[in-house]
Amino acid sequence: MKEARAIGSDRVTVDPPSNGRPIVAIFKEMVGHISEIVRSEILLVSLEFREEFAERKNAVISVAVASMLLLYGGAFLLLAIVYGLSTVWPAWLSALTVGVALALIGGLLLSSGVKKLKNPKST
Repeated sequence: MKEARAIGSDRVTVDPPSNGRPIVAIFKEMVGHISEIVRSEILLVSLEFREEFAERKNAVISVAVASMLLLYGGAFLLLAIVYGLSTVWPAWLSALTVGVALALIGGLLLSSGVKKLKNPKST
């Protein structure tokens, strides 16, 4: 079955596909392949995400453990300062001095941070 169309003065014949399949079947197959490609891409993205997450998980655990150790290390350093001062002053006064110094430093840092948040261009 050949279809003839007139183009100018020439006649062009369009043959059906050589395998005998209708065009609609070919388009359905193409759509099926496209959906298969999309599913494969989604699977690939999820696999890449899992691999990247696994790689970063160890780094996050290391950072968390290091943060805890630094926190405890800082606490023991402060305790050492209190003990060192307690050889000169009474223990309560040593602890009070270290506590007030930390509170002042923390208050200044907090005040500076709040100002920077309110006026970010004045840094």
